[in-house]
Amino acid sequence: MKNAVVTGIGVLLPAIDSLEALWNSQLTDCAQPRRLANGLYGSEIVPSAINGRLSPRLSNKLDAFTRYALVATESALGDAGLVLDEIDRTRCGVFVGNSFGGWQFTETQLRNLHCEGPRAVSPFQATSWFPAAPQGQITILHGIKGHSKTYMADRASSLLSVAAGARQIQLGQLDVAIAGGTESTNTQFVRLALASLAARDGDRGPEAFRIAEGAVFLVLEEQGRALSRGARIYAKIGRSAMFNAPCDGDRYSDDPELMKSVMRKACAEDIPDVIMPDACGLIDPDRAERQALHDTFKRVPTVVPKARTGHTFGAEGALDIAFACLMLDRGRTLPRCPVATSFDACPGTDLPGQGVVPKRILVNARATGGAACSLMLHGAE
Repeated sequence: MKNAVVTGIGVLLPAIDSLEALWNSQLTDCAQPRRLANGLYGSEIVPSAINGRLSPRLSNKLDAFTRYALVATESALGDAGLVLDEIDRTRCGVFVGNSFGGWQFTETQLRNLHCEGPRAVSPFQATSWFPAAPQGQITILHGIKGHSKTYMADRASSLLSVAAGARQIQLGQLDVAIAGGTESTNTQFVRLALASLAARDGDRGPEAFRIAEGAVFLVLEEQGRALSRGARIYAKIGRSAMFNAPCDGDRYSDDPELMKSVMRKACAEDIPDVIMPDACGLIDPDRAERQALHDTFKRVPTVVPKARTGHTFGAEGALDIAFACLMLDRGRTLPRCPVATSFDACPGTDLPGQGVVPKRILVNARATGGAACSLMLHGAE
């Protein structure tokens, strides 16, 4: 079995478009969440943030979530120093996590259809909306021809996509994988759907279930290949696991045994130095996760950096992995976020992580319908 390592990270989030900005966002005072629509709070990417990053001709054909993915992918490739002309593109794949698809583009076209008729609908509607659009556009733009896949699993989508890309490298099927996730929540339809979820289960207010949007992508490489070209290695991808405890399709599982099982499978004999919980921001699921953490890892600190940014859904798992990579690379654990969440309000272990030099970090993620997954990351050897 080969090793898959992270050699590049690209991020595009509200007011964040670099790794330094991402790291520094955790070291400064939290900005107050802005009230959006339907009782939701959070943040969004202003269109000017990606001005000049894509050609107008291409950009006009794409939904925002695909634009975000293309920009973050370019940043990840640049960070990795990877020249695609120097690799076998049949052994490079693209793995994308997404939850909602392209509703920003679709809302406009549906409005055109009902107000003006079918001739007012863009011919790019079909290719811009579907969740695999970013995967297709990345492969077309860069001429990538290896095994590729898109995962739709709510907030676990991009943890699964990164695990899948790493698995293909570990099995020797690929040399390089571009893996991550992307999401656009700045649409009336998506916000209306999320409002009912955020209002459930005793949500503790505007800071408990923030929403955001953006894209996070990683460059994964076979370890020997990365070392041979002198690449910087942020982290090594370890074991991953996914289990399911079925529940209503629009709810998260509140079964502690589910989280215990998936964490134990991902960790095997290793004990993490830091855990990044799913921390969804809803009382019952968070209470279950805190109980699982207390029963399984009584003395391991937890950090929830995404509490500052908000839930990015399809990009969320990749964002947590990016934070974990930076902590492993810099030998520092990020401070606990001062934002009050329902995860913090639940009983369980609450150890400070500052001062811990992490060598192993466990990342958790969950999806509506009862899915839960965990991924272990190891520091570069």
